[in-house]
Amino acid sequence: MWQKLKNFSRKDPLIFVLAIIVIVVGATFGGLEAMHMTSTDTFCKTCHAEQRVGVRGEHFTWDKNIHSKADVSCLDCHGDPGIIGYLDAHVIAGTKSLLYQIFVSEEKIVELLTHAATDPVAAEHAAPDSACLFCHSDDVNQKLRREKLISVGIHFRNIDEVKNPTYRTSYGLASITGEPVTKGVEPNHAKHISAGLLCTNCHIGVAHGGELYNKPKMQTCFDCHDTVREKVQTVPANEDCAACHTMQKGLQEGTYVKGVDEMRWYMADLSCSDCHDSAFERPNSDKCVMCHDDSYASIMTDTQEAFAERLAEVKGKYAQLFSEREDMPMGKRALFNEYARIIRIAEMDGSKGVHNPDYLDALFTRALELTEAIDTWTAPVAEEAAAPMVQKAAAEEAPAAPAFAGNPAELMEIASAMEIINIAEKYVPEPTKPAVNFEHLAHAQKMACTECHSDPESGVLKFEVGEIKGMKNDFHEKLCIDCHTKQRVKKTCNTCHK
Repeated sequence: MWQKLKNFSRKDPLIFVLAIIVIVVGATFGGLEAMHMTSTDTFCKTCHAEQRVGVRGEHFTWDKNIHSKADVSCLDCHGDPGIIGYLDAHVIAGTKSLLYQIFVSEEKIVELLTHAATDPVAAEHAAPDSACLFCHSDDVNQKLRREKLISVGIHFRNIDEVKNPTYRTSYGLASITGEPVTKGVEPNHAKHISAGLLCTNCHIGVAHGGELYNKPKMQTCFDCHDTVREKVQTVPANEDCAACHTMQKGLQEGTYVKGVDEMRWYMADLSCSDCHDSAFERPNSDKCVMCHDDSYASIMTDTQEAFAERLAEVKGKYAQLFSEREDMPMGKRALFNEYARIIRIAEMDGSKGVHNPDYLDALFTRALELTEAIDTWTAPVAEEAAAPMVQKAAAEEAPAAPAFAGNPAELMEIASAMEIINIAEKYVPEPTKPAVNFEHLAHAQKMACTECHSDPESGVLKFEVGEIKGMKNDFHEKLCIDCHTKQRVKKTCNTCHK
């Protein structure tokens, strides 16, 4: 046969060379197509197809996770970034997995997969830290792109297209090795990584827990901190909740989200342990009535029910917008990322609104404003970009609106003499909330005294004040809340009870 090929090559060398080129090109094309076909999550599903959480259900759990929603597929995580990492994961590890399927018993395979899903070191071997940090850290992404051959012009998997900070900011994410995480616990990733921890030490099962988001277990933190605390003095005490739970503290203080007016809660200075007897059990209404009157039990329930309704309302368009985000222009996508962040914060607030009801309500209002802004978004042009500045200048030049002029001078003198009235001093000697310091003069400048008083000169109100206790009292129902609602005044509990 070799002699025939030799004779053919001598007889028709051009045709021989062309034949060799066709064979090489065909083999290369066929090989690349085979690699593409066997690199998809659908191919992986062939062996990991069970519809449950656990071994053999890896495709099922991945499909429920945020990684799948962001088009992060199996080989994006199960292999180092770059061509060498891809070939190692696809060819070497893939061939090994195929041989196991043929020659190893199901019991042994289940044992190995269980070990990889429960042991942090084995899990990191299956899904290396370099893959996690390539997407979630600017520093690591840029370092690996300098040191490795990432692409040869052929698209094999999504991770090799990732260039930070562009990629992560398109999702509204922080660079975890250089910035604080902006949702939930702030663990200081850089410090943990420099201490030698693997991503899987905390995020075991990050894509295979059967949930949209992976939440590290607090017991994992406690166990590790208890072990190293004697050697590392900076490790926070387990009872120092706010050291790590910065989101919950920020919500309680009403300062967590930029672009939303701060609303300091009247109980913002409470420590976590004032309500939480255990780090692993949330308090119920029984805890409320230990300090407050019985009406607070229903307040807590009502607050959480209202929170659930509003969360469902603002999430109404989330799935649709998330599916559209890849095609959104950057300006529109920035609005979506802000909207998505507010939803994520609300979902992670374990109190379901109780930490700061008014502030969370303001976040929901902001989320709805963002959905409207997304729906009406148009690409800015030079004239449109200049419009806000023109409007601002006009507003600065416009004269201030005149004060209300309906009250006679003698009543305004009384209002001036009693500019601020402490309601508690007269009606509630032992208030359960901070006393309301009523801005008497400010109200008299905006509205008629007869709106509240039947006899303004003597200070007699239009109603007889009964017991001032809990939410349902005459001041709330006959004056403040009803008037604020009619006048569309954006006031919150914190505005008056401060």
